[in-house]
Amino acid sequence: MNARNRPVELAPPSNAADMRAFSTVEHDTWRRLFARLGPCRESQAHPLFTQGLGVLGIDGAAIPNLDAVNQRLFAATGWRGVVVAGLEDGPSFFAMLARREFPIGNFIRDARDLSYTPEPDVFHDLYGHLPLLVDARYAAFCEEFGVVASRHTDDPAQLRQFERLFWFGVEFPLVETEAGRRIFGGGILSSFGESNYALSDEPEVRPFDIEAIRHQEFRIDEMQPRLFVLDRPETLFGCLGAFEAGLR
Repeated sequence: MNARNRPVELAPPSNAADMRAFSTVEHDTWRRLFARLGPCRESQAHPLFTQGLGVLGIDGAAIPNLDAVNQRLFAATGWRGVVVAGLEDGPSFFAMLARREFPIGNFIRDARDLSYTPEPDVFHDLYGHLPLLVDARYAAFCEEFGVVASRHTDDPAQLRQFERLFWFGVEFPLVETEAGRRIFGGGILSSFGESNYALSDEPEVRPFDIEAIRHQEFRIDEMQPRLFVLDRPETLFGCLGAFEAGLR
């Protein structure tokens, strides 16, 4: 079921009340991160991201109220952010996507190291990922991703291929636009260092190719030495059928 023909619900169910109360220091960390990424929003990010920030009312004032963000996101595409205690494993993560839910880490990175967090935090999840889910095509793709990947969670080798596709297609993709190459992945968009690095001459950038991606390993604790660039967003949105057909 895609975003266009889902049943109408009166209000989004939410566990946003489970989000803990953040301290003044933690809200300041959010403000510093948001301000630091100003150049990315202006000239590096795909326009769908900045548009989504505006629709969701996400700004640099403080860590946003998740319930308020969810009301806007649900009205747009039927998605919502769901508070989680820690990193979700593959099967539970893909099951969440299939339910149009995105996990939101219940912490923010240490202010002494704004560039790194060992697990996805509230800035990575809420700032980096939720804005793109305002777009109906992107939202439908992520829901379909969860549905398709969940059919293969009992096969570790096949599951790993979906994790690679999510990494290089959702967390760390680039995309060509009329204005030039732009960032289209939440993992890059939520990181000042990754944003500058990804559009520099340092990483090897290859055309988006699902057969190459299904075999491309990655590490979460280093800058990505190899990235993939989409010719257009629709290439990502339409890749799941061929990707599943090529599983082995």
